[in-house]
Amino acid sequence: MKFTLKNTLSDRNIIILGIVFIILTVLSIFILSSLITQITEKSNSTNSFRSFIKKQELLTLEFSRFLEAEKEVKRVIEISTPEKLHDNLNVVNAIQDNHDLVKNNWFQINDGAIEFSESKTNSKLTAEIKDFIAKNGNKDKLNTIVKDHQNFFWRIYFKSTAANGTVVRYGYDIDLKSLQSYFATIDQKAENYAFIFNKDGTIIYHPEIKFIKQNAFRVANLKPSDTIFKSVAENFTKRIVLSEFLGIDIVRYTKKLNANGTNWYISVNFPDKIANEDADAVKKYATLIYFITTAILIVFLYLFTIFTRKAFQQKEVLAEEKNKLLVENEKINKEKAIIQLQQLKEQINPHFLFNSLNSLYMLIESNTGVARKFTLNLSKIYRYLINPPVNNIVTVQEELLFIEKYIFLQQTRFTGEFMFAIHIENEDFLSKKVPYLSFQIAVENALKHNIASEENPLKITIEINENVVIITNNLNEKQNFEKESKFGHKYLESIYKYYSKNDFRAFKKDGDFTCILPLIG
Repeated sequence: MKFTLKNTLSDRNIIILGIVFIILTVLSIFILSSLITQITEKSNSTNSFRSFIKKQELLTLEFSRFLEAEKEVKRVIEISTPEKLHDNLNVVNAIQDNHDLVKNNWFQINDGAIEFSESKTNSKLTAEIKDFIAKNGNKDKLNTIVKDHQNFFWRIYFKSTAANGTVVRYGYDIDLKSLQSYFATIDQKAENYAFIFNKDGTIIYHPEIKFIKQNAFRVANLKPSDTIFKSVAENFTKRIVLSEFLGIDIVRYTKKLNANGTNWYISVNFPDKIANEDADAVKKYATLIYFITTAILIVFLYLFTIFTRKAFQQKEVLAEEKNKLLVENEKINKEKAIIQLQQLKEQINPHFLFNSLNSLYMLIESNTGVARKFTLNLSKIYRYLINPPVNNIVTVQEELLFIEKYIFLQQTRFTGEFMFAIHIENEDFLSKKVPYLSFQIAVENALKHNIASEENPLKITIEINENVVIITNNLNEKQNFEKESKFGHKYLESIYKYYSKNDFRAFKKDGDFTCILPLIG
């Protein structure tokens, strides 16, 4: 078969265009793969940063609770007469003694005898504390690590002077091994670990007991510069180092702990392999698609050169097929780019679960029907807790259904000790939204901070109006109760600020505590 000059030139042009097309396509896929990888890496970095902030907030809250005793002791000193001071401090001692993590607690008034909890008094401990006061009695506050045989303790000591000049020294020890078990319980699903150290580098808490009291700057690949931050906004440092604990590369975030004025720092550590596993998977699949697409295009180009007689027709068909393939490849890449792991963010109170299980145990024998309903409601409560909404807001109706189940469990435990009422002005208001768990925070605060009895029941009322939900309870506050951290109210404030709502309020007035929740949307 003879070919004309026109056909020959057309075939050459097709080959040239095919080569140019292959080069441009391969280059486009390479750039697209790089962009997808960058997006995935950025997403993973964002997720790890959020986990770091969550871990830091959790440990800050927990460590702050251990330091709350100082405020309670100072309050007791302020309100006590000289005759009652000793007895009132004994009450504080007794309360501290009931804490599972507190092993030794004591106080001294002026230079008098050192008073211990009755269950923990022994001559060796008395001598040790006398020696401790002799060395540190002039200091206003001290946090240190002490070792007793194979056990490590975090010793918290402070001194307070009453208005009449009476000096009270108070101290207690936290068992760091028990503290490790406690943190393992409340944060057991975390894919990271954290340790805490002071400004000198002394490790105060670490998941591996052998690192406690060692210098973090020597054993943990930390530098003093890691505790120096660029600005108030960027108040943390991030480095990839070799873990002293896991023996692998980790991503390490370091930030100030800010627990009741302590000059401590927290380092939260993520395995680098886990942090980058999604990005590595995207790189692998992108590279595979890259080579497959290149091979297919080369095969197509080879086929174009064979069918010279019907070059233009065949090449048009093949071009359409290539375009379809490219569209499919782009679709696959985009689908892979939007797949991200969303981490759960909630605090489930273990005491609530334990109390509920105890109540259920009692109901199984006494009232099987109520036990079934109790079990069903408990299941629905935890299903609601472990599936938080993306934007941290839910409809009033959803939150109302949840709090009714929560109240049922509480009323089953405390029959007749508190009353609960709901007033809805208009059913249309139930479609509006409130922060996730806002009703639970208000109700739990009422239950936690007030005494309820059949003679003087706790009354909780929820009023749903057009623009706000008003939750009110009568006040009968517990005495000698640990001062609240207001963590729940701070959470609600942050949600409302995000949605530009500034009229959230919580206040005491005329013997009631009122929480006003603005409706969103």
